[in-house]
Amino acid sequence: MEGEEEESDDERAFSKVSVWKRMAIVFAGPIINILFGILVYFILISTVGIQFVDPTRDTFINRIIYGGKATGEFILSILESVKILFTGGLSTDQMVGIVGISEIVVETTGIINYIYLMVVISISLGITNLLPIPALDGGKILILIIELIRRKQMKLETEAKIQMIGFSILLAISLIVTYNDIIRIL
Repeated sequence: MEGEEEESDDERAFSKVSVWKRMAIVFAGPIINILFGILVYFILISTVGIQFVDPTRDTFINRIIYGGKATGEFILSILESVKILFTGGLSTDQMVGIVGISEIVVETTGIINYIYLMVVISISLGITNLLPIPALDGGKILILIIELIRRKQMKLETEAKIQMIGFSILLAISLIVTYNDIIRIL
């Protein structure tokens, strides 16, 4: 977008709007991924993922209530996974990259399982993109927070160098995860 990676004289350019607006713009993508996944999961659970075993009747309201509870539990499990990631309880050999995801997709049977997988990927992508690693949206948000604290915009050259370091780290992690995916498949 104009003004994100280069200087621009346009007053509507990314670099010219307030830090809060830039932060909102950067947050938007990952949040949409997460909300989309949560909405699809709620719809999936509310429509087909129910097996009432007690007195409870299979009504529209009960499906909505059950869908809400199951979605809440799903969100809590995702947050627990993020906590494990940050506390060092997850190593790179437990991560799955594009090769591993492809293998999972190939083994997926039925539309319900495929939609569930789409939900997990969408939410995972949104959460991953919010990690405070330069080259990800979370890294950009971190830079914007630093700008708020400093009350001064970071030089584009400095930000570009930080982003390049973050990209290099992501590339290294991606190579390790892809290698582990290939080893698991073989």
